Amino acid sequence: MKLSIAGLGALFFLSIPIATEAVSITERAGNPFRTASNNQETILNPTNVDPNTFGLLSRNDNKDLIFDAKVETQPLVIEKGAGGDDLIIITTMKNEVYGINTRTMTLAYPKVNLGIPANTSGTSDMDMWGHTPTWGISATPIIDINTKTLFVAAWVLKNNNENRYRDYKIFVLDPFTGKQKANPVTISGVSQEGNSCVFNDANAIRLDKKQYSFPKLRAGLALTESHGLILSFAADSEEFTGKKMADKGLPNPHRYNPHGFVIAYDTKGLLGEKGISKSPAIFCTTAFDSWGGGIWQAGGAPVIDGDTIYVATSNGTSSNTKSAKADIDLTESMIKLRYSPSNNGARPALNKVDFYKAFLDEKQPDASNCLWTDNTSEISCGRGHSDNNGGTKAATDWDFGPSGPMMIPGSNLLLQGTKDGIIYSLNKTDLGKHEPFTHLMSAPPLVASYFVGDIQQNWQRANQLNQSIPCPRPIDNQGNGDVDVGTANWFQPCDPSKNTPPDNKMHHIHSLALAQQDSSGGTVFVWGENSNLKAYKFSTSVNVTPILLAEGDEISSKFTKSPNGTLENTKSPGGMPGGLLMVSSAPPASNPDKSFSVDPNTAIIWAVYPLQGDANKHFADGQLIAYDATKFLAGKKLNRLYSTGIDNQEDLGIMTRMAPPVVANGKVYVLIYRVNNDNLIGSQLKIFGLKK
Repeated sequence: MKLSIAGLGALFFLSIPIATEAVSITERAGNPFRTASNNQETILNPTNVDPNTFGLLSRNDNKDLIFDAKVETQPLVIEKGAGGDDLIIITTMKNEVYGINTRTMTLAYPKVNLGIPANTSGTSDMDMWGHTPTWGISATPIIDINTKTLFVAAWVLKNNNENRYRDYKIFVLDPFTGKQKANPVTISGVSQEGNSCVFNDANAIRLDKKQYSFPKLRAGLALTESHGLILSFAADSEEFTGKKMADKGLPNPHRYNPHGFVIAYDTKGLLGEKGISKSPAIFCTTAFDSWGGGIWQAGGAPVIDGDTIYVATSNGTSSNTKSAKADIDLTESMIKLRYSPSNNGARPALNKVDFYKAFLDEKQPDASNCLWTDNTSEISCGRGHSDNNGGTKAATDWDFGPSGPMMIPGSNLLLQGTKDGIIYSLNKTDLGKHEPFTHLMSAPPLVASYFVGDIQQNWQRANQLNQSIPCPRPIDNQGNGDVDVGTANWFQPCDPSKNTPPDNKMHHIHSLALAQQDSSGGTVFVWGENSNLKAYKFSTSVNVTPILLAEGDEISSKFTKSPNGTLENTKSPGGMPGGLLMVSSAPPASNPDKSFSVDPNTAIIWAVYPLQGDANKHFADGQLIAYDATKFLAGKKLNRLYSTGIDNQEDLGIMTRMAPPVVANGKVYVLIYRVNNDNLIGSQLKIFGLKK
């Protein structure tokens, strides 16, 4: 039986024989649990991924792999989708959809244009760093193999050349031909919680003749078991101020509050099935008179567990008391929702089931509930400050949701990486609501990569957190009498006397990947900003301390370019995004019915990381690198198998900031930016594989 990654729903937890056949990668991070793992890769393995046998297959002059727009979405792969060859789908910020034959490296069908994208050139938020002049398809689409449908969300102008009026639309395409299967649907409506949050279309304008707000769709699309299409939107700004309204000449009670949204469509309605609503369920992450709670997750899609949805939000208004308002303003939170499909023509529903607040953006006047009672700037106890207009804002933008959540299949363990460089071990059956530490699967939370924030605050903050969460004592986790296996370096840097992180560098987490052993746990990989790749052993049992297994020598964004073009050590604010990860392996020969376990003899951890520079604010010289995912060297070192830029291999090029490598059927797909004189001119797909 062939295993299709998309559309399996509840079948993920059944015992499914896995054939050693080709595989499709039809959604962000490969599966609904976002493990960034493909355990059906039967061609590439540690014995043949080396500089002599593995390398770049596509050449720079291949015009069908070059795009004249920015690409920030992950490639999707349909095995044998182009005749007998694999089909790869690429989407761009100019609202273009490309279908490419991966053997011939030519277009499988003419590119599809979904409409004129928003012109964001020079805007303070959408084009903050001067290299995102258009905003079209910014979220990784998803393919429903069961209905042979590609769902794409695109931001399009309502009228040609009228940039004030913009619509987010859902396009329903045939992934094999690019043709539309149904008319596109414009996203709009009022949230169903009754809190008056509105997701506006281009007709919903206010006094300044512009739309009420412009949300941003970055997180990948997702599908639930009961055919729900899930879209998760970031807020269009990171603060709310009265001054902003006054500058626009907007009187009260006109508000300019941005909100995060989770929106769900019944795909049967989108495909035109009679009696099924085409209207969406809409969940707003904050109250109408609050702001923030955006979901961006570095492009990562929500975790989907049947019809249950998990999303991680970022900074904004938050209450630090246990109250009804605090249960509504879900910034800096993990939110658990449940999808219900359209019934008797009514729109579908999104019901809040549970949530977890890691920390709060408002100041905490009373530290009695903090883990360390003498600390009022601790991670759980408030770190924001008031603005000059009676509102609040995050002090240094330490988001809880910079990476997408990841669930270990078959378990209750839900992991989340933050801008603080911390991985939280959440219990999916009891997230904990306002209790930041008492409900965690393993406490204290794991500091997987060191972190800083504002230059004036980071040293104090690092010291306080180090003291508030003690370093773990050496434990004999292996039961072999060796008490020094990983535990001494479990907490980084695990020494309160060291009051400075090296070079004041920050280590946000934007990506996690899993090499699963079985339902009891596996190896979790994380590569924070300005840090190195680390491998931790995670258990799905309660109160089992993660163990550092190994780490790489390569440092992401180790250097930046000075104004005169010379290289210098990176200092704060450092470089984004750290390593973007994916695991590949064959299914384990000893236990092939475990649908997510990896074969320890063939597992590889792949990463694209910035060798130098910042891929967010500027451009970063990237590299593709591969390590053995299960067999480590002495001294807890990862074994590097291959890297561009090393051993006479050519450099990768300018890395994208959100698109991880994709490994399928003997090939590795990597997207880069095309830059000329520090100006973005487009993107390019590079294909790596075994040399003939």
